[in-house]
This record gives sequence, structure tokens and C-alpha cells, in this order.
Amino acid sequence: METVNTLNTAVLKCWSVTSNNNGFIAPELVEYRLRGRIYDDSRCLFPDGSRVRTSPIQKITDCGTHKLVETISTIYSVYAADVDPEYEKAFPNAYKRLNMKRS
Repeated sequence: METVNTLNTAVLKCWSVTSNNNGFIAPELVEYRLRGRIYDDSRCLFPDGSRVRTSPIQKITDCGTHKLVETISTIYSVYAADVDPEYEKAFPNAYKRLNMKRS
């Protein structure tokens, strides 16, 4: 019998990227996360519009019209139009720059 590991899904709006980088953490130990307002949570744990902070980002896939951001247990759909305006002001082109660093 084959076990299928399915991840939960949700849409994140008014999103921004955060990290645990305080200047004293080695670069290879820095974790990046998203925060924002969750919608269409497949687990129904969070009401639409609830503020959340994700677990560390594992993978980002560019699908053209949106990006899929995979964390430990959830795949979040994020869109360019849904970047937090204050975050976009501080970090222009945030959506375009949302990707995993290549070694």
C-alpha cells in the first residue's frame, strides 16, 4: 500500500517575508517565512482574513500568474497584487524577487 503525503493549501493576501536574521545568525541558518492574511484554508483551522505567520519556506514555484510557496505542511498561493503595501514600499518588486536563493 502506497502512502500519499498531501499538503494543506491556502491563499495568502497582504503578505510579506520575515526572517529570524538578527545579524548574529550564520547565513545558512536563516529561516524565511511569510506572514499575512490567510484565505481558503483547506484545513479550516483559520477563518478567512486571520493573520498568520508560516513555518519556514521550503520551496517556491513560479506558476506564471502566481507563486506557490511550500512550507512544512502547507502550500500557499501568493499573487503580485496581494503584497502588503507597506512591505512593497520598503522592498520594491517584492513579488518578482520572491524566490529561493540558488547555491
